[in-house]
Amino acid sequence: MPRHTTGRLGPRLSASHRNHERVLRTRPLWRGLVLISTLGLASCSREPTDGGPRPFEARLLLRADVSASAVATLVAEVTAPDIATTLIFNIPIAAGVASGTIDLPAGSNRSIAIRAYDAGGVETHSGSVTVSLQPGANPTIAIVLTPLTGDVPIEVTLGSFAVIVTPAADSLLIGDTLTLTATILDANGTPVTGQVVWGALSPRAASVVSTGPQTARVTAIRPGRTTVVATYGGTAGPAAVAVLGWFAAPAGSSTGDGSGRPWDLQTALHGGNGSVQPGDTVWLRGGTYTSASPITSTLAGTSSAPVVVRQYPGERAVLDARGATSSTGRGDFLTVAGNYSTLWGFEVMDSDPNRSTDTRPNMIVVNASHVKLINLTVHDGGIGFYTFSEPVDIEIYGCLAYNNGWQEPVFGNGHGIYAKSTTGPVSLRDNILFNQFGYGIHIFTIAGPDGLTNIHAEGNVSFNNGAVDADPVNSPSANILFGGSKPVQNGTLVDNMTYFSPNVGVHNLLIGFGTTLNQDLTVRNNYAVGGMLLLDVGWWQSLTLTDNSLFGSISDMIWLRDSTVSGFQLANNRYYRDPSADAWGYINTDYGFADWQRVSGVGATDRVVTNDPAEPKVFLRPNRYEPGRANLIIYNWTRQGTVPVDLSGIVRMGDRYEVRNVQDFFGAPVLSGTYTGGPVDVPMAGVTPVAPIGGSPTPPPQTGPDFGVFVITSTRQ
Repeated sequence: MPRHTTGRLGPRLSASHRNHERVLRTRPLWRGLVLISTLGLASCSREPTDGGPRPFEARLLLRADVSASAVATLVAEVTAPDIATTLIFNIPIAAGVASGTIDLPAGSNRSIAIRAYDAGGVETHSGSVTVSLQPGANPTIAIVLTPLTGDVPIEVTLGSFAVIVTPAADSLLIGDTLTLTATILDANGTPVTGQVVWGALSPRAASVVSTGPQTARVTAIRPGRTTVVATYGGTAGPAAVAVLGWFAAPAGSSTGDGSGRPWDLQTALHGGNGSVQPGDTVWLRGGTYTSASPITSTLAGTSSAPVVVRQYPGERAVLDARGATSSTGRGDFLTVAGNYSTLWGFEVMDSDPNRSTDTRPNMIVVNASHVKLINLTVHDGGIGFYTFSEPVDIEIYGCLAYNNGWQEPVFGNGHGIYAKSTTGPVSLRDNILFNQFGYGIHIFTIAGPDGLTNIHAEGNVSFNNGAVDADPVNSPSANILFGGSKPVQNGTLVDNMTYFSPNVGVHNLLIGFGTTLNQDLTVRNNYAVGGMLLLDVGWWQSLTLTDNSLFGSISDMIWLRDSTVSGFQLANNRYYRDPSADAWGYINTDYGFADWQRVSGVGATDRVVTNDPAEPKVFLRPNRYEPGRANLIIYNWTRQGTVPVDLSGIVRMGDRYEVRNVQDFFGAPVLSGTYTGGPVDVPMAGVTPVAPIGGSPTPPPQTGPDFGVFVITSTRQ
């Protein structure tokens, strides 16, 4: 069904529009899934004989829970061959529930179309059904309204009765019970007494037993979610029940039950004495977890039911590695050894102030397949994230890594992400990495059985890595390294953003390592600013380098080290630099741009831009796992005090939001409020970056107002 471009509520359908709508109903389910009660719909015994007016004979109660969406208005439209004028009903919404009645003539081929609109009058959902209605009572119809944007689907019920279950939603611990009450209303909204039938959609999570004509008791069995339904006269009323899962706490114990008596961390990560099963969630309650020895998670799920370890909402769970690993060599603090497992949203750090030896541990080490690390914060360790080469299907997504590493006599070491893979895939997406002593992203391996195969880096922002080194001007650490002593195969580096403050960094992007001959890599649409050399290119059989933007008024733009560039495809790259400067390298010589093109034979469609952009460059990347969250990256070329950013694709109208500068992530937000639509003005004044625990030879630099990286979060109201 086409959207209405006028934005008005309840538009009247033309005849051609109605015909088009009837055609759409024969199309696949994505336009509006229709569920009809198993009782069926009876055909009307009295068919119309003419198109004249007739009395209303069927009354349907319409009800929908819209609390999880941005919907502010619901409009129902009824058409039929014998209804001369489209019937339009505006359904009132109160407390997140749309509820009203539709009166219409009984008969066949009644087309009921329902549209939802947000507060601005923009259509957000639609769905329709064609039914036959009889006079008096009719079975219930359920229409699922399909979102036209990124919102959630909405189920609308229409019937002669309404069943309302209270409470409509609740959360339970394992073993808890809950009493539900069903209220039955007839088409006039009058309460009716009757026997309802109860059922649970997922009895694995909770059971339900009737305790009276209109009451029931729910018992929480194991972690999960279920919908408990009360049915009367073909009409169902739902209640959402969440069994919150298993719990660990800093003061938990190995003898706890994982519910009212939480486990300690190691017991929880070992499966809670056999209690944790595939599909379960282990919640980490707030506080600081310490350990006298390394921690291993053996939790394992399945492809359809991974096990999740997640920070409890609204709390801050911190795992402190101090004292857990060897004082004579670098160890692994938290090892993920169970397949199909997810770590989500908590903090891992090391409070040990020693920064002069290499004993700071690898903080999170992946030694299992089908593992996701989501929205974690890892700081002040040795290496933030480390992947063994043999596991497959690893994703590191939306994580923050900062202040990791240590100072060696000659240079800083210790990286944000250290990734390698024999077969892959390994995905590094939308991570934020800054102020490591070593590299930001370090895709690397030394000679041996390990490999660099099928590694994909996308949407990451990596800045000022190596800046806390004793000699940040000459730090060898790159923001991103893609290459090692084994060849890269089928690698991608796409849509990443990097930045070096003035007088920080040598290599911004280092593509290839040493003289290793790599197989193939795609480098596309990256945005890199600063450093002595923006793009250092090693030896490649096949290299695709397209649509990248490189900025540096005194930097070398690109250096092609290999004389054999027959497998290189450079196209549409933009270099922001004086074209006459000797800033383009080929083998061992620097050239101006035109001469570099001529002698290298590549980059025919590349171009030089002599001036920096005349307005800020804003990147806003929604978080794929947490609606209402996004990474915001601003290159403030005009050094404005604030930069307007439209959050309408991230934050819902009326929701509370916060904008946090990642350089002081746990400090006060730089901006917060209730979102009223349109752009918000993000402050670009620099914040003082959080110093590494134990200090650093060079303080981390402040990047504002020239550059800022923020995390946006929101709370649904």
